[in-house]
Formats: sequence, C-alpha cells, structure tokens
Amino acid sequence: MSEDIIRVSPSRLATYATCPRQYEYDKEWSVESPEESRRYLDRGLAYHGAIEDTCAWVADQPEPPTDDEIQTYAHEAIERRWDEQADREEYASDAQFAYDRQVAIAGVDAYFAAAGLEHARNSVEQEGWLTCDRGDVHLRGRVDNIVRTDEALQIIDYKGSLSGIVSGRTHNRIETHHAGEEYHASILKSVFQAATYIEGAKATEHYEPGMDIEFTFYSVLYNVDRTPGHDGISVEVTGKSRDVGWIYEAHEDTIWSLIDDCYTGIVDGEFMPEPWEEIHENACGDCSYQGMCGDYIGAEVSLDD
Repeated sequence: MSEDIIRVSPSRLATYATCPRQYEYDKEWSVESPEESRRYLDRGLAYHGAIEDTCAWVADQPEPPTDDEIQTYAHEAIERRWDEQADREEYASDAQFAYDRQVAIAGVDAYFAAAGLEHARNSVEQEGWLTCDRGDVHLRGRVDNIVRTDEALQIIDYKGSLSGIVSGRTHNRIETHHAGEEYHASILKSVFQAATYIEGAKATEHYEPGMDIEFTFYSVLYNVDRTPGHDGISVEVTGKSRDVGWIYEAHEDTIWSLIDDCYTGIVDGEFMPEPWEEIHENACGDCSYQGMCGDYIGAEVSLDD
C-alpha cells in the first residue's frame, strides 16, 4: 500500500460530521479553543494510565497475581498517575482538586473490584494502534484495551460517562441522520470508533477467523454518590459498560457511507458547513470557535437584520 495514503481517526471524522468548518479550525489550522480546559482531560489520562499500567503489570507477572494483588497495584497506580498528570492550577480550590482525586481513585478501585479483574487477566494489548482500509478510506485509531478469550476479542474504550454514546435507544438515529431527515452528529463518533476498531482488530495477530469481536464502551465514572461527613465528602463510584458491536453490525453499510462522506471531505479539503441550517441550530451553540467563525457571525447578523 502506498505510503502516501491519508489515515484519519474516528475523532477527526466525528468533528467533520459535526461541522466541516469546526474541523477546519480545529484540525487544519490547529486553532486553540479559547475555553479549553485540561481538568477533565487530565483526570481521564490519569485513570486511563492506571488501567493500562495495571493490565501491563498483570501480563508481566511470572505467576497469575491474586485479586487482592491486582487491586492493590491498581490503587497505587491511580494514585501515582494522578500525581503525575493532574495540575492543581486547573482547579478553583484545593477542595475541588481533592474531590476530583478522590473520584478518580474510587473509579479505578471500583473497576478492579468488578469487570476490571477479568479484563486485566485477559488483556493482550493496551493503548495500541488499529488501522483498517475499505476501498479508498483509510482509518487509524488508538484503542485502550484488547481483551482476548478463547472464542472472542473484546475491544474496550474507557470513558468518564456514556453521554453521547450510541445505544439501543438511539441507534436508529444513524439512519435518519444519514438520510438527512434529522441531525444526530453527536452519536457518530461512537459508531465511527466501532467501525475502525472492529475492522482494525481483524488485522491484528490476536484475531483468528471466526472469532467474535465485541466493542465495549466502559464508563469508569458512570455514577458518583456523594456523602457529606465530618471529614468532608466521601464518594462511591460505580462503572457501567455498553456493548455496541451489534449496533455496528445492524447499520454497517450506513455507517461506512457516512465515513466515506466525511473522509472524502477531509481529504479533498471541503470545509463548507452543510447542511448549514441543521449545523447552525444543533452545533454552533456549543462551538468554541463562534467568535472567529465567519459562517456563524454572518448568520447571526442576518438574523438580527
């Protein structure tokens, strides 16, 4: 395959699907968002890193570690990663900083008290790159964890929450968005990830023909219960998984049609925001580039007139 091919990530496809002009500012020009904060990014990097460290540690042990040993290592890993990753300057107060630290640690502890034990014991790759090619479309994405059993591969993507992730309730919106009947770009990143990772996993050494492949989003901080006390606020965190492989299978042709449209627009440098009315109504309100976007400013002037 030619070295001149352009590989695009699911995240870039999703930005383009939301608004081509937003993609141009963010990815082509690398304009920094004026409201961008590293607080939640750093928290995510901390628990991602702790899970990666723990799975890698389990794989390196000469004898399978006990549940207690895995949980102890994971707890120490998130404390270490938090100290390395989190920046007190991104927080309004010491109390807010301490609370986020407590939530991150509780989330990792809860994960390795449940599904994380099995995932760690069967993890075959962490933070690895997957690539896939379909026709003239070439994708590349970084996967958090690949878990292998005797009959299946499970691709896991860790999130803070499941907000914006396609579900059994919302999956039909893939079709209505594609048909131009409604605008539902917010769920497309998750289905673009499913396509990239499921197809990409088939090209790895871990896959054998006939194996099932599941793609799972795992919310590490799905539910946070806060309990005030004399010593401050204590937290209890529970995680939750959502399997979306079946959604990819049910809408595979439509998903790849959407991917092809976005990929072609990116490669060809087509950044005109269309359909403009739907983008203006659904995407502009949350866009950090409003103040510099000629399309948005022009539309607002027209409305004022």
